[in-house]
Amino acid sequence: MARVVAAFAASHAPMMLAATDSAPREQAERFTGALTRAARRVREAGAQAVVMLSNEHFTNFFLENFPQACIGLAERHTGPAEPWLPIPRGTVPGHAPLARALADGLLGQRWMPSFSQRLDLDHGVMTIYHALAPDGDLPLVPILQNCAVAPMLPLPAWYDFGRALARAIDACPDVDRVAVVAAGGLSHSIGDEHTGDVDDTFDRWFLQRLARGALDDVLDLPDEELEQAGNGAHEIRSWLALAGAVDGPVTVTAYEPIRAWLTGMAVAEWDLAAPEAVR
Repeated sequence: MARVVAAFAASHAPMMLAATDSAPREQAERFTGALTRAARRVREAGAQAVVMLSNEHFTNFFLENFPQACIGLAERHTGPAEPWLPIPRGTVPGHAPLARALADGLLGQRWMPSFSQRLDLDHGVMTIYHALAPDGDLPLVPILQNCAVAPMLPLPAWYDFGRALARAIDACPDVDRVAVVAAGGLSHSIGDEHTGDVDDTFDRWFLQRLARGALDDVLDLPDEELEQAGNGAHEIRSWLALAGAVDGPVTVTAYEPIRAWLTGMAVAEWDLAAPEAVR
């Protein structure tokens, strides 16, 4: 049976790679340093595959068909979708047996994820995957989430989805060691009058509750209130799904309100060696 051996969450923003130097140097270094350390721990833990939760940015789906969750089942995925992202476009190895086990396991628990044999991965996945596997050699199972288009699955449901995802991983006989990663958030707005705003008060409030394991106030947020931190703040759904999937203490290793990147940028790691991490 599979075991989760590493878990972290990190913000994604295309400018973190496409315009790195636009941010104050110290802020960029603190964020990228924390991301690099989290990615290194995944490799040191011997992860044979990574399951990554991230927002769908109208890259694979549009309003005529927008699933709440889509699991990439393919042997290989393509990316990055953006030609200006400084990552060579190519293929990323999938892990089809693990992906199929997750789809089957979630369906068996009465969740109804979509699935695809052909996903093109954009910055939401590729910025963080590139930190994990700059050579593109770590098998990836992407789970694309609806964090963009109303109606969205409520926040508590994503936490419950994470718990169901953990059970599906546990039951997979085709891999031994798995990392689970959330990519997205925190506060930001895209395409409206608030573009460029970063709500560091919200970000710190969220990260404090995540670190304390006290998410009830977060899970109670209606979408209308969450969106006061920007339309991109809905991407905390990825962090909440990871929090549901993985027990154990959480350490926030970086938080930087990087306005040049339009986003509150954070990294948090789960300590899976702690006694409370054992289910």
